[in-house]
Amino acid sequence: MTPRTRTTTDVDALTQAVQARIEARVAELAAQGRRLDLGDVEDLADRMLAALPSVHPLDQPLGPFYDTSGLVAWLGISRQALFDRVRRGTVLACRTSDGHLVYPSLQFGRNGAVRPGVQEAVGAFSRRAVDGWSIGAWLTTPSEVFDGHSAVDYLVVHRSSPTAVSRVASAAVADASQWAA
Repeated sequence: MTPRTRTTTDVDALTQAVQARIEARVAELAAQGRRLDLGDVEDLADRMLAALPSVHPLDQPLGPFYDTSGLVAWLGISRQALFDRVRRGTVLACRTSDGHLVYPSLQFGRNGAVRPGVQEAVGAFSRRAVDGWSIGAWLTTPSEVFDGHSAVDYLVVHRSSPTAVSRVASAAVADASQWAA
């Protein structure tokens, strides 16, 4: 199956799944004598799409990225809570030239949690005031430290095992101490 066919199949499956769930909700409400009020359908569609990463010119190799509003909607948290996570070094954010923050999707698992190992690396570099783009480059650049893989790929290959997480975290601490003056 080609990537295009796979994407089309995935979109069709998602569309059908959402439609089935909406129809089930309409039936549940009707059984209670209530009606589903979707409000502004375009606004609802936009909020649903906010859970998907957006396309950005810097998508390779670090992206795709979430923007702040999309990530807040997907995680179900406030902007303040997201910015607090960035400040504490538990979420990687990269500031664009026009001042906006974007968040590489590679750091998140399907449940929205930051992947083990990535969080430790982001924290190690953030504590040394290393900028998000540099952290992202470190996470995605192949290295002999990770057997020729990038830190992120190394974690994936080793399924974020405790040993792999420890290796990435240790390498991040060592490199961060050398990068920051």
